[in-house]
Amino acid sequence: MAEQEKNQESFARGRRRSSQSHQAILQAAREVLEQVGYQAMTIEAIAARAGVGKKTIYRWWPSKAAVALESLTSHTEVYVPFPDTGSLERDLTLYFELSFPGLQGKSGTVLSGLAAEAQLDPVFAHEFQRTFIVPRKQELVALLQRGLQRGELAPDTNLEVLADLIYGAKWYRFLLHPAPLDDVFAREIVKLILRLRSEASRT
Repeated sequence: MAEQEKNQESFARGRRRSSQSHQAILQAAREVLEQVGYQAMTIEAIAARAGVGKKTIYRWWPSKAAVALESLTSHTEVYVPFPDTGSLERDLTLYFELSFPGLQGKSGTVLSGLAAEAQLDPVFAHEFQRTFIVPRKQELVALLQRGLQRGELAPDTNLEVLADLIYGAKWYRFLLHPAPLDDVFAREIVKLILRLRSEASRT
């Protein structure tokens, strides 16, 4: 019995150390990304900052791209909850209000650097799409689907294309900075989307 308890305590300590190392690596990767960008980031630099060996990093992540993406997505300011208030107008307004801060400041700098890298590196582009873009688009489509089911969009609305239009407008302003990502912009997009409902009701 005593031996069993000792083994359980040892396992718990090991799990805590693993969790601490995992978080330290993600934090280190985040800091290196902010300082030098994705292209100049190295596994060696992450390991040195986190106080671990390179083997520890490769135990959890197969590549620099993988650790970079998890370091980005693990930060709460980048995660955008998709509201379900029972109103498409309110859901979309909240979605924009919650998503814009993650595209500004250090998070925005890191994300724009990763988006640029995705244009140059096909392997990284695949990971970026798989772990960052696609899951978020799927959640946005689900948000729009709820609105469609409530009769807030025309029955024949192509939700995939509508989600692309929303992301396209947001990322255009995010990457090229022609105008700010602000409440005025959010309201105008929501107004245009809701116009689809009013157009449908007249036909």
